[in-house]
Amino acid sequence: MMKCNKNVLVIAMAMAMAGISGSALASDTLADAFSDGQFKGQVKSYYFDESYDSNEAADNNIWANGGFVNYNTAEFYGFSFGTTLQTSHVTSIDDPADKMKTSMNAQGAVMSESYIGYKYNNTSLKGGRQYMALPLIKSSGSRLIKESFEAYSITNTDLPNTLVSLANVTKYQTRTDKATKYTNAATFFNDDVQRGDVGGFYDIGTDGAVSLYIKNNSVENLNLQAHYVDFIDEVADLYVDATYTFGGEFHPFVAAQYYGSNYDDAATEDSSLMGYKVGASFSGYNVHASYTTVDQDGSVNRGIGEAATASFTSSTLTSGNYNADADTWQVGVAKSFADLKLKLVHTETDNPISKNQLTQTYLDVGYTLSGAFKGCSTSIRYTVYDYGTDADAKDKGELRAKFFYSF
Repeated sequence: MMKCNKNVLVIAMAMAMAGISGSALASDTLADAFSDGQFKGQVKSYYFDESYDSNEAADNNIWANGGFVNYNTAEFYGFSFGTTLQTSHVTSIDDPADKMKTSMNAQGAVMSESYIGYKYNNTSLKGGRQYMALPLIKSSGSRLIKESFEAYSITNTDLPNTLVSLANVTKYQTRTDKATKYTNAATFFNDDVQRGDVGGFYDIGTDGAVSLYIKNNSVENLNLQAHYVDFIDEVADLYVDATYTFGGEFHPFVAAQYYGSNYDDAATEDSSLMGYKVGASFSGYNVHASYTTVDQDGSVNRGIGEAATASFTSSTLTSGNYNADADTWQVGVAKSFADLKLKLVHTETDNPISKNQLTQTYLDVGYTLSGAFKGCSTSIRYTVYDYGTDADAKDKGELRAKFFYSF
């Protein structure tokens, strides 16, 4: 299994920067690089409500407000700097069972991004706190505080129609400081006093993770991507998918995916997942059907970050999709009407663990405002859950209402 000291990539980046000269100037002076930089941000207001059919004591609701501000300098001799500050404040909460402790119930602020970038021709380097969006390492923004990582990466696009990215990922910033390694797929260590603050940056495993990502679209209409991550001394994960889009009026597509998890602990069974997906467009309606199945001997490690859910049957809640011997199927339809977007998805998971048997259906409505409210948008998702069988059976309805103002 691949091993890597977490300082290796940092040293390599420093050597590369020292040896490269002649980059084109984007700003004439360092002062110009900062004055030519760009600010952006977002004000966010989220209201979540869960109502259980069989356990009223578990009912909960929370209203939290916050947002982020982001600043990026212009390039100066190829160098740039970026930073993002996030904040969350709970306005009201009724959560006797503490259901929101790991996701929304957080007070405070966190510097989620603070990185230095360097670009020369088709090669980019980036080091520091940053958001990531890879199949096995992905920041979730579904809650008020978006997850982040501390990472050191190099990306190159010299090969025709190909992107290659190598990274050493050392830390993971959670949504709240009450999130622990038991609430995420891959291990991280949160040893801080858990007081209900926003999440901090915690060590990933014993020595971080090494990531290799490749994306290629050399063949017309065929998109390929592969992601390998070695969570050092814990588990090595491989993810591969391929999507082929046909021509014609309906733009049909077929796709296949593979997960493979190889655990260092001999007591944990290695496992794999296969997924299949088809879809097309009819009169502006985008429809799809998908299916995933997991090896019966062990569960698949889906990666780290709550958005690391690349399964073709990913839905509002899909942690059970990666359990040993789980079979999941899904159908969905989406339609856009100018500023209005609608999406309806139904997912069923057949899981040998009774409490992880799950049928869920959600309707997602998104609307972008205009005129005097330009920059504002809303998102409302209502999900109906049917959990478990026999003694584990329980149902609930969940509302997620979000308001955004982007500037």
